[in-house]
Amino acid sequence: MPLLAAFERTGIRFCLVRHEGAAGFMADAAHQLTGAPGVCISTLGPGATNLLTGVTGAHLERSRLLAIAGQCGPDIEPVYTHQIIDQLAMFRPVTRYADALRAPTAGAQLSLALRALDQQRPGPVYLEVSAPVARAACSPAWQDTPPAAAQPDTAATQALLAAARRPLVLAGCGDLRDETAQALHRFATAGRVPVMTSYRAKGLLDEASPWSVGAAGLSPVVDEHQQRLLAEADLIILLGLDPVELRPNWLPGWPTTTPTISIDPYGQPDLLVPLSADLRGDSVSILGALSAQGQWDRDALDAHRATIDALFEDGPLGPASAVRAVQRALDGREAVVSLDVGAHRITASHVWRSSRPRRLLQSNGFSSMGVGLPMAIGARLARPDLPSIALTGDMGLWMTTGELGTAAEQGLDLVVVYLADDALSLIALKQERSGQTQGGGVTFTNPDPIHLAAAFGGTGHRVRGAAAIEQAVRTALSTGGLHLIEARIDPAAYRRQM
Repeated sequence: MPLLAAFERTGIRFCLVRHEGAAGFMADAAHQLTGAPGVCISTLGPGATNLLTGVTGAHLERSRLLAIAGQCGPDIEPVYTHQIIDQLAMFRPVTRYADALRAPTAGAQLSLALRALDQQRPGPVYLEVSAPVARAACSPAWQDTPPAAAQPDTAATQALLAAARRPLVLAGCGDLRDETAQALHRFATAGRVPVMTSYRAKGLLDEASPWSVGAAGLSPVVDEHQQRLLAEADLIILLGLDPVELRPNWLPGWPTTTPTISIDPYGQPDLLVPLSADLRGDSVSILGALSAQGQWDRDALDAHRATIDALFEDGPLGPASAVRAVQRALDGREAVVSLDVGAHRITASHVWRSSRPRRLLQSNGFSSMGVGLPMAIGARLARPDLPSIALTGDMGLWMTTGELGTAAEQGLDLVVVYLADDALSLIALKQERSGQTQGGGVTFTNPDPIHLAAAFGGTGHRVRGAAAIEQAVRTALSTGGLHLIEARIDPAAYRRQM
C-alpha cells in the first residue's frame, strides 16, 4: 500500500493485472519495446510465487526488469509463518541481483540493483520490501555513470574476414537495437553476406533483403536446410547469438572446424564452439570496423530461401495462411505482434516477415505458454502509437484469459487472434512421431468467442479461412476497442512444417 501511494504521488502509472505472472510478461514486453527496465510488483507468498514465472521469463529472454515483492516485517520474521516462504532463495537463481531492502541502506541497495541492470548481461533484479521499510525514511539512491566500453582490436578479425569467401552471420537476441540493425544492414549488403537469425532476432536484417535467409532454431524440418547452409560457410559470425533460444541439435549446429567469430556486448559464455575471435563491446562500432567480400552464389541462396518458404504453403485453412492473412490486414503498417508458445509460434516465426527488430515479440528462451496476451497488453501500454496484435494458440490464450479484463479496464485498442484447433498440436505431433497413441491430455473444448468477448466489453468473431481472417482483422483495426477473433485452422500442415 505505501508503494502504490508513492506511485500516485510521483505520477507513475500503475496497471492492475489479473495474475502476477502476466505482470512479469507485460513488463518484459515494455522493456523490449522501450529499452528501459520493465517494472512489476506483487504481494508476498503466493503473489511472489506467481510473479516468479514472469521474472524467470525475463531471465531467459535476457530482458532488463525490476521486480518488487512484499514480505513480512523483520520485527516478526523470526516467529511469523503465515504466507511466509524464503522468497530471496526463490528469486536469486533467476536474477542478477536480489536483496531485501533495509531502511538505513535502502538507497544504496537500490543503486546496486540499478548497477546490476546497467552493467551486467541483461536480466531481471529483485527487491523485497516489507511494510515497515516501505514506510521508513531512507537515503537517496545514486546511479553510476557507466564507463565507456573499451572496443576490441578488430585487426586480426578483419584478416579472417578478408580470407573468407562464404562468410555468414547468425544473429540472436543479444543486441536488438535499431542501431545494430542498421549496422548489420550496411555490413551484409556491402559485403554480400547472408544473415540467418534466431526467432527473437527476426527483423535485425529486414527480411525483404535479398541477404536474409530466414530464421532457425526450433523447426527440425527448417533447421535441416539451415544447418546445411551453415555447413557451406567458411566463416561464421555470431552476432549476439545466445544458445538459450536453440534446441539441442544446435549444440553447436555447424562444423566446429569452421572459423567462428562472436560479437556481443557482454560476451556469450554458453557458446559450445571454439571461437577464432571474441569481440566484446558495442556491436554497432564493431560491425562498422569490419568488412567482408562474400562470393556466395545468389541464385543458390534464392533457391534455398524458396525451399523453406515452400514448406509453409498450406492452403486457405492452414496455419501459415492464417498468419499471412493477419499480416496482410495491416497493409504494410508497422505494428507489434506478440506470439504465444506452441506449434503456431514455430510456423509464424518463419512466415511472418519482419522489417525491423522487436516488433515480433515472443518467449523463446523460457518458452512459456500464456505470454501472448500479456505481452500484447504490455506492448500497447508501452507503445500506444503502434497497433498491437496478440497472435496465439487457443490453450495459450485460455491460460491468461482474465487479462482481457485488464485490456478493457485500460481502454486499449487490442486485437487478439487465436488459431483454434482444440488441441495442443505440438504435443500431439510429438506423440505421433514417437509411436505413442494419441490419448488424453492434448485435446480440450474452446468457449464461444462471441459471448466471451462480450463479457469483457469487446467484440467477438468466429471465422474460417484466410480471406475471412484477413477481413476480421481489418475490421478490428479500423473500429478499435477489444476484439477477440477465433480463426479455425486445419493443423495437419504442422506435420510438414516441423
